[in-house]
Amino acid sequence: MMVITVLMPKALKTSRKVRRDEAAAGVSQGCVALGLFLLRWPQAVEEDRRAFVGGYSDWSRALIDILELSAVVWGFLGAMGALYMKESFLRAFFYYEVARVAAWLLTYLLDAPLLVNCELGRDDPSAFVARFGPNKAVLNIAADGSCDDERAFFALLSPLCLLFFLQFLFATQKLLADFEDDPRYLLNIPKEGPTGAFLSRSMASGADIAEQFAQTGLPAGGPPATVATPLMAAPHGGMRPALALENLAAPGV
Repeated sequence: MMVITVLMPKALKTSRKVRRDEAAAGVSQGCVALGLFLLRWPQAVEEDRRAFVGGYSDWSRALIDILELSAVVWGFLGAMGALYMKESFLRAFFYYEVARVAAWLLTYLLDAPLLVNCELGRDDPSAFVARFGPNKAVLNIAADGSCDDERAFFALLSPLCLLFFLQFLFATQKLLADFEDDPRYLLNIPKEGPTGAFLSRSMASGADIAEQFAQTGLPAGGPPATVATPLMAAPHGGMRPALALENLAAPGV
């Protein structure tokens, strides 16, 4: 029970970290896929994405295009950082996510006045152009008579997508916090040699060792046994003695 109590928090932390890794990798790979899709078919999703991320004004549309096309690079860095646990790559992708959220909020300031005055493009197009410029996207919506539907879709879908994207941003932030939780001294341990985490020590006391020597006939004290070999030099420059074993013979032998 004690082992389970000690290991359970570490196991839960590891599982949460794995889930955040998968979330960060999934978002970054999705950014890469979206960027590649926009590079190949830029006009295919321009009208359909407005209700989700905005882009009714010319400025907001250009800002979103830049961020989503550059997602190929930032998403690749995020995927590599999540797969190989590279803090610098993950931090770069996190900064991209922060910039994307800031741009998302900026699109509300740019697109909301256009959608609120959408009917003006139908009733008086010249007044609309004089006030907001020749915005073809909103003028086409006003000509179709779908201003109410477009406002409703944008007010419902865009905040939901923003909240969904914020969850992944917080997942990346928590993953970066896990890097900071690891002690720095663990990161500086050389991997070539032993870590010194384990220490071997005899559990026997000195009295037990002396008693064991008395029972086996081995000397319990005194100088250690000496093994002389032909390669050993005699003290004080004497001749090398022949091979002999000293103090190792049992009594009576």
